[in-house]
Amino acid sequence: MATIFLSYRRTDSPQACRVYEWLVRRFGEDAVFMDVAAIPFAVDYADYIRDAITGSRVMIVLIGDGWVERLATTDDPVRLELEVAIGNHIPVLPLLIGNTTMPDPDDLPSSIADVAYQNAVTIGVSHDFHTHMQALLPRIESILRKLAVQNRATSDPDVIHMACEGVIHFLREAHARYEERKQEGWQVNWDVVGTSDFSKPKSGGLYVTLFLHRVVRFDTVLELHVTLSFWGYFAIHEQRLAGWVVRQLDQTPIIPAESFSPDSKGSGCDLKIRRSDEDPRQIWQMITDEPLRLTLAYVATVSPRNL
Repeated sequence: MATIFLSYRRTDSPQACRVYEWLVRRFGEDAVFMDVAAIPFAVDYADYIRDAITGSRVMIVLIGDGWVERLATTDDPVRLELEVAIGNHIPVLPLLIGNTTMPDPDDLPSSIADVAYQNAVTIGVSHDFHTHMQALLPRIESILRKLAVQNRATSDPDVIHMACEGVIHFLREAHARYEERKQEGWQVNWDVVGTSDFSKPKSGGLYVTLFLHRVVRFDTVLELHVTLSFWGYFAIHEQRLAGWVVRQLDQTPIIPAESFSPDSKGSGCDLKIRRSDEDPRQIWQMITDEPLRLTLAYVATVSPRNL
């Protein structure tokens, strides 16, 4: 189930879609539930929503004009969603759209009156929306960290290193198979590196390096922010190899288990990788004074299997 459940009224769909896009970019598509995008065909709508809420860690509820009026009816979908969340002790984070004010407890049904006492966040509808969302994301991260529980992905001190090596191992083996078919004669070195490695001269050939620059824990998931940099004498080699890496990771976003845990130590965890919206140039400037290399930014997530 998704970690974040997004509750909203249809009249607030445009703003809800914008919030959803930001959440997905930050936490990944699998971590955010929005009914329009998430409910499959031929299922009981009410049961599916109820299961999605009880399986989530936090509910974000968008509150706009007219949000309160329909709560008086017992079959109001938003009221039912909030009742399930509160009944299952799921934290509720209200987002006030534009100039909307927080409703008074007396204006809410007693079953969801606690929502009025939650600290709300305002999100604008124009140019200030991005600023507000940038402030909101760390707050969501903080809530998820407080709710986090120990599991195979977050308790094993070797998992982070194994994940980085797993990504490089997968790319190394996949490119070897590709090179065997194409027979272009490329000799590529694939390495996981640290900050001190950026100042060391590469001894010829073509290198691809993975550098881990940030680790974030969300609930039961570890999020590893990495860069892949390309080192060679000729631009065409770096550029063609970067294009191959982008295509390979787009086609295979789930790293095969044999690459992640060839010795079975990582069994019980899944390793996924997706593109990051971080600017790799800024990351490069933070970690080294060396001249900028062609660099791609990715996010790898480690989660318990079948989560």
